[in-house]
Amino acid sequence: MKRLIYIFIGGFFGALLRNLFFNIPFLSDFQLIPLNTLIVNLLGCFLLSLTVHLAEKSIKMNDNLHAALTTGLLGAFTTFSTFSKNLADLIYSTNFFLAAIYMIISLLGGLIMVYLAYLCANNIYAKKLRQKNKFM
Repeated sequence: MKRLIYIFIGGFFGALLRNLFFNIPFLSDFQLIPLNTLIVNLLGCFLLSLTVHLAEKSIKMNDNLHAALTTGLLGAFTTFSTFSKNLADLIYSTNFFLAAIYMIISLLGGLIMVYLAYLCANNIYAKKLRQKNKFM
């Protein structure tokens, strides 16, 4: 039950953050592709990967906090359903080229962001190990 409360609190703040991004005028008024959804999802990919990899290697994090950050905060912040709806809207309006571009940037960009976060986490872990070994 305690874990669910952590996830709920994280989800509350993740949904608020997503709402903030969706109300930034430049992002929400962008006409070609749904830029707000793209940025939220790419940022979410990076942050989720960074959180998971740091928790595995470098930062000791209890299970409740981990669930609050990953399932709650970042799960509510990112939005696959909105990505799918936006993609369908582009297809229904026969903007096939823009739909393809949006899909490719979202999928490949997400994978790139996950990989970049993995590299960042490894770099942070390596620095932490060097500092630890320096003092031994």
